[in-house]
Amino acid sequence: MTTAVMHERQALPLHLSGRVPELDGIRGIAIGMVVLYHYFFLTLVRTPGSTWSYILSVGRLSWTGVDLFFVLSGFLIGGILIDARESSNYFKVFYVRRFFRILPLYAAWFCGVQLMLLAIRFGIAANSGWFLEDRLPSYPYAVFLQNFWMAAANNIGGPTSGGTWSLAIEEQFYLTLPMIIWFAGVKRRPFIIVTGIVLAPILRALCFTYFPPGDVAAHVLMPCRADALLFGVLGAILLRDEQWRSKLQANPWFLRLLLIILIAGAGILTIYVRVWGKFFMWTIGLTWMAALYLCFLLCAVTQQESKLSACLRWKWLTGLGTIAYGVYLIHWYVRAFLYQVMWSIDSKQIATAGQFVASLAAIPLTVLLCRLSYVYFERPLLRVGHRLKYE
Repeated sequence: MTTAVMHERQALPLHLSGRVPELDGIRGIAIGMVVLYHYFFLTLVRTPGSTWSYILSVGRLSWTGVDLFFVLSGFLIGGILIDARESSNYFKVFYVRRFFRILPLYAAWFCGVQLMLLAIRFGIAANSGWFLEDRLPSYPYAVFLQNFWMAAANNIGGPTSGGTWSLAIEEQFYLTLPMIIWFAGVKRRPFIIVTGIVLAPILRALCFTYFPPGDVAAHVLMPCRADALLFGVLGAILLRDEQWRSKLQANPWFLRLLLIILIAGAGILTIYVRVWGKFFMWTIGLTWMAALYLCFLLCAVTQQESKLSACLRWKWLTGLGTIAYGVYLIHWYVRAFLYQVMWSIDSKQIATAGQFVASLAAIPLTVLLCRLSYVYFERPLLRVGHRLKYE
């Protein structure tokens, strides 16, 4: 999941200014998709071919909420960098703000993980075997290089730390995109971005072909997932081009028609992804989903009078989007804690009504904890970062 996308002041050349609530709403949808997938669609025990199994299959692609994060992150960060391109302190402000947005909360999470490992080692939390499942070394996590270890081991590192591969991708993206925006001219940027989008599914195909089984490498390495991030940057470029912006705003039917086509394709992927196999999903399928999410985003920010934009401005949804970074980091831990407290269960599966109730209870508890973290820890640090202005 993304980190830039979690909180940033958004500057767009439309009639939008300051913070854009629709983008917070999209962020809320993205984190909701990820949590629902982890809490229910991934873990509910079901009998193949049963009615319950068919109902749950509707959420088969909800894990691509991470790709929605990537598209939104590319859109926000790409736009910020393009707008600040002529600033004399371009790199300094960008990286100082990224530091205060990402590292303090991530450092708190990392330290908490290490304390938990010590507690297990000394027998204080002996019943928390789930915490050690497929565990990778700790040191790559400290420097956002865990995705390379995951690719080498063909293992995402277990449920509690596995999701941080997306944060590693984002950090590596932040090291490359500012250079591209800085050195590439206005006319060359779209060509570079489109080239990266085209290359990403090819790289994923190469991972499957030459590094079998290859699915983890295709899943967690930054160049392999760059299409979603670069689709977002492409959206930021389009909205900063007066001609393209006018066309999109004057012809809302085009984006709506394209959105319907892309949603239909996502429906087909949901039905047949298991028949077609991982190779198809991890090559063409992921690029299709990223294109869908970009179209969804463009519809939201260019048609603010639409019902879609009105829904994205719901307070509970924008509030969820505001705390999405914290929710992404700790939601697995909160559910596991409730499993231990309520049922003394060392499992990530849902096989009983009690486990289902524990999973439901974990949602408001996670939101509460992350809201407190945002108000009293993250937001004060964000204000420190934003004291430094682009000149």
